[in-house]
Amino acid sequence: MEQNSGQKTELRDNTSVFRIAFVIDLILCQIGYITIPAIVLAVIIFFWGLSLFFRKRVYGLDIKKVNYYGWLLAFIAANILTIIIQGYDRGIWVSIGMVLNMPIIFFLLYGVHAEAETIEGRKKIYKELYVLCSIMMWLSFVLNILSLISLYSVGRSVSYYFGYLVVYENRFTGLYYNPNLMAFTSFCAMFCCHILWQGDFSEKTSGKPMTKLRRAFILISAGTNLGVIFLTDSNATVLIIVLYVVIYICYRLFGGREIKLGLAVKRAAALMCLLVALGSGVFIVRAVVQTGATQTISSPEESVNVFEDSDDELNKITFEHQNKNLDSGRIKLFKQGINVIKHHPIFGVGKGEITKYGNRYNNNQMKYSDFHNGYLTVFVCSGVIGFALFIAFAVCLGKRMWVDLFSVKPTIKSDIFPCLASFIAAYCLYAFFERTLVYDVTFMVEFFWLILGYASVCMVRYEGEDYRVCAFKYGARKQSRE
Repeated sequence: MEQNSGQKTELRDNTSVFRIAFVIDLILCQIGYITIPAIVLAVIIFFWGLSLFFRKRVYGLDIKKVNYYGWLLAFIAANILTIIIQGYDRGIWVSIGMVLNMPIIFFLLYGVHAEAETIEGRKKIYKELYVLCSIMMWLSFVLNILSLISLYSVGRSVSYYFGYLVVYENRFTGLYYNPNLMAFTSFCAMFCCHILWQGDFSEKTSGKPMTKLRRAFILISAGTNLGVIFLTDSNATVLIIVLYVVIYICYRLFGGREIKLGLAVKRAAALMCLLVALGSGVFIVRAVVQTGATQTISSPEESVNVFEDSDDELNKITFEHQNKNLDSGRIKLFKQGINVIKHHPIFGVGKGEITKYGNRYNNNQMKYSDFHNGYLTVFVCSGVIGFALFIAFAVCLGKRMWVDLFSVKPTIKSDIFPCLASFIAAYCLYAFFERTLVYDVTFMVEFFWLILGYASVCMVRYEGEDYRVCAFKYGARKQSRE
């Protein structure tokens, strides 16, 4: 009995199990017909996370080990103050829920580096990342294959409580109830494939050599994810893919070596050309994949996508947005957000009140509870004070990460730090176009903060090393951060 009790206590206090379980379950929350039980499980895991926060970070005083914890606590306080100022309303519970999520994303997900002060602690976290990436690679592959089977066997929209499955407004959504969620999850799975492709990381973490069979499956999984992304026709996800690739190549060109000015200029010009070529190339390939899929599903006469609540005549599956606006309404949302800020600039309105105040100041034309712009949402929800605190944290951490990335030892060839940093940089740009950063208890938000935490683990490791080569400077130099 005592042994079983000890095992239960060990599992209850295992932050690694919590992080993996929470992220994976949030993926399942996006899947049709298992959404509701997955959400129920997510609520249970959520409160488990809150208890871990108090036991591990508050009572254990580990909260001070989290980099820039002062900025984060001040940001939480600003959001609590916003709720108090706004007073009681229906939306207060949503705002409270977002505030309760902040300790989890700030101190358990991003704060994972607080558990990596020792070599053994870092090994444990690297193992956690390896397990998470492996699960995501397999899970996404299975979900995408089942989604493709549903597309070729059903070939039309299936009405579902949260939306439509298989096809939604000519966009592939498969088993997911939203094509953008499917696209972003598939991108994250591709990113995980890139992490697992790094031979040194995989071999040292798993203790097994990287076989040709495993490399082949990683490529197949990544290719499947990319094909699915093209069929979802998610412009924002295509953007983050291009950004990730370009930023990663940027590190390869400039990081961990001495670069003379002339060579730096030439490589920068080549990088810009690559950005243009890659961007246009991805959109061309996407068009080819969409056309090919349209032709292979059925003949044009039979490619009918009928919506039960729509009289839209554009009912042929073409895997293209029916809304031809490139911004998909984001410019209008931005203007609506600015109108709200004008009336509540100091403390904001809180997440739960976006629709209420959005309609009040935009002639009842605010249809959404988010602005599809992470930074604007932070500004509207927490005001100037909260936004300034959040940006201060981002600038401090970003500057530190930049220095560590471009001034580490040139032995980083197969390391994961450049992959993690590239994801973070791409995501921060992607956040201008999607509902990201803080005010959502979704896979998108939680995964970003977890990757930020893993990157900070790498920073802890590299900042403990003395010999460094810094890009854009001549000669090696010694550094010591004591």
